[in-house]
Amino acid sequence: MRIQMVLSAASALALAACGGSGAVDDPNDPAQLEAAFEELAKPEPGQYTTTSELIEFAMPGVPDKDAQMMRGLMEMGATQEQSMCITKDMIDDGYQDYVKQLQGFSDDCEYESFDASGGRLDAVMNCKDPSGGTGTISFNGTIGETQQDMTVKMDMNDATSGQGMQMTLKSTTTRVGDCPG
Repeated sequence: MRIQMVLSAASALALAACGGSGAVDDPNDPAQLEAAFEELAKPEPGQYTTTSELIEFAMPGVPDKDAQMMRGLMEMGATQEQSMCITKDMIDDGYQDYVKQLQGFSDDCEYESFDASGGRLDAVMNCKDPSGGTGTISFNGTIGETQQDMTVKMDMNDATSGQGMQMTLKSTTTRVGDCPG
């Protein structure tokens, strides 16, 4: 399972969902997914920071020493505060780039469900890779125009080795002021 692919999809989905409504009947229909994103409230322009915390991490079937090393790497990556400026031009362009990025994973992943309504985002994505690995990623959180709290759970399994990985990551993105300059 390509962890980078999964984390990229999770980040794009979390950043794209900033309020609004939209449960979709067929979460694998690009037109329905795009319509759901178009219904989302747009974030306020400004400087945002994202902080994350690795809540749970396990690697069944992996030697303990290797699992601890991987946990350390994941914690190091997860706990680095990220900062970004969201400009009015970016907001005016809408979520097309995010939708395109998510649709780019369609060969490897399919949504089981997708609902962005009532200030919440709840979605489940199932992924397969060519070597037989499988994964389920769930996104659950609250969303507003200046803040979001998102929990991403991943459960991945490698069919050839019998090894797996379960991870829960909680992130908070908050508007902290105007963009510099």
